[in-house]
Amino acid sequence: MTAILAAIWAAMSASDSSAVATTVGDPVANHKCWEKPEAMTEARSLIQVNASCPGSDVAAETAAAMASASLADSTYSSTLLKHAKQLFSFANKNRGSYSENIPEVHTYYNSTGYGDELLWAASWLYHATGDDSYLEFVTGQDGEDYAQWGSPTWFSWDNKLAGTQVLLARLSFFKAKDISNSYGSGLSSYRKTIEAVMCGLLSDSPTATKSRTDTYRTQQTVKQFGISYTILQ
Repeated sequence: MTAILAAIWAAMSASDSSAVATTVGDPVANHKCWEKPEAMTEARSLIQVNASCPGSDVAAETAAAMASASLADSTYSSTLLKHAKQLFSFANKNRGSYSENIPEVHTYYNSTGYGDELLWAASWLYHATGDDSYLEFVTGQDGEDYAQWGSPTWFSWDNKLAGTQVLLARLSFFKAKDISNSYGSGLSSYRKTIEAVMCGLLSDSPTATKSRTDTYRTQQTVKQFGISYTILQ
């Protein structure tokens, strides 16, 4: 998978580094089609985000995937990290939600915002590079704007805040001595928020919340939440 991601982004950046492909095919037609992909004969149009049609959420999500993969795959690590940095810069510079700018995907892949993905990507990039500029990003003004400190939220495909909180809380446990005190307040806010999330999930916790199971029952794809929280814990 990391090889595929690297190849896709490398092919795209070789021709146009100011655009990111998000979808191949027509969202409406594809959801009505139950054919095998290799048997499909209809047109497969390409949907992309760029400077005039931004999609920070999808670009930053891909940056996070590549940055995290760079930690696990030594063969493609440098290539993945190079493109993760490019994607994050692209997402940060050209801010906007892809489902707002591409109406045809709204019904199927709606995104409620891009701030959580920017923080998610920056957190993974810090872990992958140790570059303090990413730590400054998540604890500075962008953290103030998007982190929702003190407001626990469920981890899902559309909300990466809990995952970001876990990544940054790890720094308090394992790298506290190596990190400048200037980031302490922001990192502490991430840690306190994820502690509240985890306490809400544990059935014996005095702050356990019924909504953790209500969420699973009311969603179309109920397994995604259980799997997501298994990963977090």
